[in-house]
Amino acid sequence: MPELLAALRTHPGLRRPKNEDAVGQAVTPWGGVFVVADGMGGHRTGEVASRLAVETLLEKLAQGEPSPKALLEAFEEANRRIYQEAQRPENRGMGTTATCLLLDLPYALIAHVGDSRAYLLRKGVLRQLTEDHSWVAERVRQGLLTVEEARTHRWRNVITNALGSFPEARVDLLGLKVEPGDVFLLCTDGLYGVLEDRTLQEVLRNYPPEEAAERLVALANEWGGPDNISVALVQVPEALPERTRPYALPLEAARGDPVHLKLGEVPEELPTQVLEPKPRPKVGWRDVLLILLWVVVVAYILLGYFRGP
Repeated sequence: MPELLAALRTHPGLRRPKNEDAVGQAVTPWGGVFVVADGMGGHRTGEVASRLAVETLLEKLAQGEPSPKALLEAFEEANRRIYQEAQRPENRGMGTTATCLLLDLPYALIAHVGDSRAYLLRKGVLRQLTEDHSWVAERVRQGLLTVEEARTHRWRNVITNALGSFPEARVDLLGLKVEPGDVFLLCTDGLYGVLEDRTLQEVLRNYPPEEAAERLVALANEWGGPDNISVALVQVPEALPERTRPYALPLEAARGDPVHLKLGEVPEELPTQVLEPKPRPKVGWRDVLLILLWVVVVAYILLGYFRGP
């Protein structure tokens, strides 16, 4: 197996007291497993959830034959473990995003929950492979928000899917056939929420993984470092093995484009994993008039009471 070039970095940023992100990797005979996770739940629970996700995925995927089914089952096991921990009173609200790259060269499989991301740099052009499971991203896909509005929206950090929030996981699964020199970037929102895609592209085009990872974290901190920052960079070697897999037919047919995979039927009633924030109550002009009327009535009554007979 030709050697992969990989680099992982995680940093608490400049405004958070703790790092609730986690990253991990495992080299395998067929390629490797790479994971980033962004925990939620505050102080202790976010840190525990992200660590559990990374440990479980590496443990389940570093052995055995790689496949979309194995990747999905690893996410289901991670969800089960985190959900079980979240039932403890001190861990209420625990959950985590998770984005995992499983390289089975010459193929790549990606599983994704939450708003951490996977990107692909191919022939100097960067493209986002995953779709964010977030309130603003869903509004962008519906045409209700622009990308620029989403970046600054007050609910931009609200995710609609997380490992550990419900007994069942809702996982996006995709695959593609890699090309020599492809570079994969996995990252949490502490990176892409600060740096634009064109900045990510320029860094990945001009530096090898080790240096690129350092520069990306440094740039995110230079721009304020408002959140934890995690990066996993993987560069595919120029010489790829010739290998076919039972799952590879749709990936071969797509000629290098990502293919969304689906194993079985996902129940339509599966709930949104993270509840949306409640909208602020709207006060109309009728409500204002009613309030003013009550104020006048109360003032009149009090005035008559204090004046006496």
